[in-house]
This record gives sequence, C-alpha cells and structure tokens, in this order.
Amino acid sequence: MSGRPELTGKQKEKLIQFRANLKDVLGPKHDDYYLTRFLRARNFDLAKSEEMLRNCLIWREKMKIDTIQQDFKLPEVADKYWAGGVLDGYDKDDCPVWLVPIGNFDPKGLLHSMKHGDLIKVNLLVLEYQYEQFAIRTKEIGKQIGQLTLIVDLENLGLQHLWKPGIELFTKVLMIMEKNYPDTLRRILVVRAPAIFPVAYTLIKPFLQEYTRRKLKVLGSNWRDVLRQHVDKDILPEYWGGTKKDPDGNPKCPSLIKQGGEVPKSYYKTEFDLTQKGMITKDISRAGALELKYEVHKPASVLRYTFKTYDNDIGFGVTLNDVTSKKPIVVMENKRHNSHMVPEDGELILEKPGTYTVKFDNSYSWTKGKAVSYLLEVLEPTDEEPNFVEQTAELDLNK
Repeated sequence: MSGRPELTGKQKEKLIQFRANLKDVLGPKHDDYYLTRFLRARNFDLAKSEEMLRNCLIWREKMKIDTIQQDFKLPEVADKYWAGGVLDGYDKDDCPVWLVPIGNFDPKGLLHSMKHGDLIKVNLLVLEYQYEQFAIRTKEIGKQIGQLTLIVDLENLGLQHLWKPGIELFTKVLMIMEKNYPDTLRRILVVRAPAIFPVAYTLIKPFLQEYTRRKLKVLGSNWRDVLRQHVDKDILPEYWGGTKKDPDGNPKCPSLIKQGGEVPKSYYKTEFDLTQKGMITKDISRAGALELKYEVHKPASVLRYTFKTYDNDIGFGVTLNDVTSKKPIVVMENKRHNSHMVPEDGELILEKPGTYTVKFDNSYSWTKGKAVSYLLEVLEPTDEEPNFVEQTAELDLNK
C-alpha cells in the first residue's frame, strides 16, 4: 500500500498516454509511480502534466541534481545550526518520518552566513536523501513507498520568522518542491502552533498546491496522542510524545534531529542587503515628520517594516488611534535609529483592529532634512485557516 488511492480506469489510460507523450526524455528510473506524481499534481491534465515534468527534467540537469549529494559540501554552519532530521524508523504506513523543529531555525543568521544558493541546495540534499529512502524501503518490504510523513514543530516560532528575506527563501524552497518533487508528502502534522501561526500561514499558503494544503493538519493540545496514532512510540523521540532517547538520555534525539539554534555572529560573512523591490523614497523636511496610516481589520495582525536613511538618523514609532479617548496609544515607542549606517527592519504584532500611524520623525533636527526609503506591510491572518484537529480518533488524511 503506497498511501495513494488506486488509479481509476480513465486515469490508467491517461498514464499510458502520458508515458507515450514523454518517451523522448524518459529513462529507466521514470516508472509509473514517478509519472503519476506529476499527473496528480496537475489533476491528470496531460498537457499541464507534460509541461511540468519536462521543466523538471530540464531543471534537474541544469542544477546537476543527480550528483548533488556527491558534489555539494555541506557548509559547517548548516551542519551545526540546521533544524530537522529523519527518524530511525518508519510510520505505520511504512513511510519515512521527517521531523522539523522549524521554530529553532535562525533565518537571519543563516542568510548572513551562507550563500542564498547554498541554502537552497541544503534543502535539495534533504529531498534527494528522502527519495533514496523511498527506494531502500520499497526494496526492503516489496511494496512501493514514495511518500513521507512530515512533522512540523512550531515551538519557538516568533516574529523573527516573518522576516521578509527569510520568508522569500522559504517560499522559494516550497515552489521548488511543489514543481519538482510533487506528491512527496503523505501527511503534514503541525504541532505547538502559536498565536502568530495564522499570519505565517497567510504568507506561505499561496505557494502550496491545493492537494498539498489538504494534507496539512494543525493538531491541538492532544498532539502527542495523534502523533502516536501514526508513528510507533519507540520511534518517536520522547520530546515529541514517544519513548526514544539518545544514548546520553537526551529526549530530543539530536543524533537524529538537528536542533538548530541561533547562529553565532562569528559565522557571519557579509551584511545582508535589505534593499528590496517596492521601497518608497520620501524627503522629510528639517523639523518635520512623515506619518502613514494603516487600517487593520483583524486582531493579531503583523506590521513588517524595512527602512534606511541617506543622511543621519531618523525617529521611528507606531501608535494606535484610540477611538474612545481620541488619544494615540503607543504601540512602538518613537526612537532614533542610525538607519543611515545600518538599515532597520523588523516585525510588530498589532493586537487590536483599528487605525495605526507609522511615524518617521525628524522633528528633533532643526538644520537637516532627511531622505528615507521604506517598505511597510500589514499582514493579516487569512480567512481560510488550515485544518485544525482536536481528537484522538483515527484520522482520515486522504480527505
């Protein structure tokens, strides 16, 4: 049992035609199971599936994916501060289990310390390793295994993970996976989701195919029980509801699951360029200010900001207009920033709906005007939330 529904008669006919259409580029490793990945990803539309697979084969050749595990040397910083790993065993469907404590990633530290392309290659190494595991397990048990269970632990997920360059890299990896490794995930089980998760999901949802989103389940307070329904407890690390420990007694099993963590600045190579498309430049007169108003409609939204000045420092603060007292409520204290030396960026939780004012303040400077370039974004939780699960009964994750 592969975990996939059996093909219908019509789908089998399309698979035969699909193989015939692609006979000029297919090799021995492109079996029916592999081809069906691309058909499912495009809802068995032959033209779209063919375009997808041809593009994938071109991409694999260009990126030299077939030899990446031999050619690419894992940077030391990635080896020490990556987060995630594969459990020593399989789930109850005989699929590998990939566990990622994603809240332990330090996106700024990694992007400061590694080339953008190398960060992508680390993810490709992981994916290629998973496909090797599929082949090994298939041979061991004599049935086709081609999917994995992904457990995502969001403990420690915070505003730092909404950093725009980090999110852009993450979504690029998602797009690569969706385009070139379709139908790889059997299920995605999310645990310990914090209040900020709906905003994070808003950012990544557009890059997930619908058939992938259906596999994503956000587990409730009984998440350990649900994980044990899919993975035997002697395989799960104790920290995630099982009984497995490292030989030294560590319940997180860092010998299998890299724990991530903050990257020391000794690894930093360059100052990451925060200049982004869409930045707006405005002149602020001496003793003047620039005020920008934003209507926020949902609680627990997030303001994401980046700015730099070209001559000296600037004040920056955020207030909420209180409709009752008619006085502004300070959300972020107005402070001066040396943004002409180091660009400023960050994220701020906007707990209440209302009208917020972002102020670039030059009122303290009576002699010098300032030019400021900025990018401000209000991120509101999506109306379409992922599937939340709070139950102990067996889950039908094919729905």
